[in-house]
Amino acid sequence: MRHAVIGTAGHVDHGKTSLVHALTGVMTDRLPEEQRRGITIELGFAPWKLGEDWLVSVIDAPGHRRLVHHMIAGASGIDLVLLVVAADEGVMPQTREHVAACRLLGVRRAVVAVTKLDRADEELGELAGEEARELCAAHGITATVVCCSSVTGAGLDALRAEVERAVSEGDAAASTRAGRRVRLAVDRVLAVRGAGAVVTGTLVAGVVRVGAELRVLGGARELAATARGLQVHGQACERATAPTRLAINLAGVSQHELERGMIITDDPGAQPTRMLDVWLEPMVPLRRGADAAVFVGTARTTARIQPIGLALLTEPGLVRLRLATPLVVVGGDRFVLRGAEVDGPAGAVCGGGVVLDARPSRTMRAQKRVELLDAMRKGEAELAMKALADEVAPRSSSHESRESRFLIEGEALLEAGRARSLAGELVLLERAAFVTRSAVDALAKFGLSIVRARHQTAPLDAGLELETLRAQLTQKSDAASVTAVLFELTRGPDPKLVVVEGRFMRLASFRGATSDSAATAALTRAREFIVKAALNGVSENELVAAGVAEKFMRAALASLERASAVVHAEKLWFDAAAVEALGARIRAHFLGAEILTIVGMKEMAGLSRKQAIPLLEHFDRLRLTRRLGNGSDRGRGAAT
Repeated sequence: MRHAVIGTAGHVDHGKTSLVHALTGVMTDRLPEEQRRGITIELGFAPWKLGEDWLVSVIDAPGHRRLVHHMIAGASGIDLVLLVVAADEGVMPQTREHVAACRLLGVRRAVVAVTKLDRADEELGELAGEEARELCAAHGITATVVCCSSVTGAGLDALRAEVERAVSEGDAAASTRAGRRVRLAVDRVLAVRGAGAVVTGTLVAGVVRVGAELRVLGGARELAATARGLQVHGQACERATAPTRLAINLAGVSQHELERGMIITDDPGAQPTRMLDVWLEPMVPLRRGADAAVFVGTARTTARIQPIGLALLTEPGLVRLRLATPLVVVGGDRFVLRGAEVDGPAGAVCGGGVVLDARPSRTMRAQKRVELLDAMRKGEAELAMKALADEVAPRSSSHESRESRFLIEGEALLEAGRARSLAGELVLLERAAFVTRSAVDALAKFGLSIVRARHQTAPLDAGLELETLRAQLTQKSDAASVTAVLFELTRGPDPKLVVVEGRFMRLASFRGATSDSAATAALTRAREFIVKAALNGVSENELVAAGVAEKFMRAALASLERASAVVHAEKLWFDAAAVEALGARIRAHFLGAEILTIVGMKEMAGLSRKQAIPLLEHFDRLRLTRRLGNGSDRGRGAAT
């Protein structure tokens, strides 16, 4: 059995609900107020067995101008619109608004049902049908016309045949939706005794199975749930395939946590957003900073309109929408804008279109953004991937950050990125991330300048620590790109440019202290003076007074410390061998005693308090000793 979803559209009191009842046998006006007033207020739903192969889900939408938001919710995800026009009235204001909304939501096929032939002659009905056909054509919607009467049954068989033909033509497009991630916009929340929370909506993409783990996403919350049970038009099933109406009994959530407008999905990339970059078709001129209601799926909020690079939008163009409250949107979603004070050719509908980027950066470089969005709109994946990498450079674009974000699907962008990397424009990183080749080259050049500067300021150093270099590069880029840069520097096309020794990187041309006699002399003099001082230690001022060149003194000390030849404790520098020997004596002391006082330490080593305190604190850091008290004669015990 194949499935399709169609929605009714048309002016109030043109007979949409009566026609659905005549075709399906189901009265979709289920609310007492709807039955009392004789008009549709909420969305109604009916199954329609069409021919031998088709089960069609019919969504009956309200026609009143104050309920167009319900009509838009019902039309999101439909394959075909059943446009209902009364023969005695023809095209009316809500007819125009509904057709405009359908066009903006991506509906391209319609069957026009000219109703109430029992009230008007055939010629009048044909005129109404031709007017409706022309309206659809003006919006790029292909339409066929059938005249009928829900009262007498005239033309209903022809209408059934025409709808069956139309949904059959759209079957190929519907099958591609089944292969995508699960997506259902909630339009009703129910509590069923003995079952718990149930949501209903149109499954517009994917396949849902009983037991599937699902995400329930709202603008301000995310819930984890399991599909405990599924029903398609009241019939339990183990598996539901888009497109179809679907009820899901959710385990793990309560009815009170759910609301209309939420999204049910298994897409890890779907998330709430407060900003959208879109291709917008205006129905009336739209000025920068104007506000409008935005409708996506069954959710809505207010959006501020910001044309990209323009002050006034009169033709289709690129626009940033800033949302008042977050909505769950993915790239490729269709939307409709309505203005409270708009009364244009499409009623209050002032525009709509398709989402190009569902999670754009708050900061925008206009030219880079335009290049990216234009490539997305035109479906040029390789150009889009290159433009995205250029926009975020010198940072990388990861596969996770692209998932469900753009109009072009993530897998297509991944393949495009690989093609551009083979062409030498992009560099493929781990986790399917990409960075531009020019960014890697620029970062590598910057890294070399950092290493070169280190050699100039610290000629006695073995080079620059790799982690220091990584940290400085990461300030300009991200971890994945920096890893690529370090690879380029150490194992790239010119590996002789730099040398890595242990944890240090140096230029291959760098010879260290051997190339500077003054630096070498400073290193030698400092080493000799510290060894001679032994446990008495020396300060930096004493080293300068002893003839160590001040220009190279700190570089010499840093070099000796890295070589583990000296110990730095407070403001004194000690010979490492002498300190190690003192440590051995302290260990021997603790074989027969639990306490070593400061006085005992001074007597053991022949030191003054000036040396004893820094050395004891050094041994504390090594966990050889542990401070026990705060008196002037502080006790210390063996470290545990």
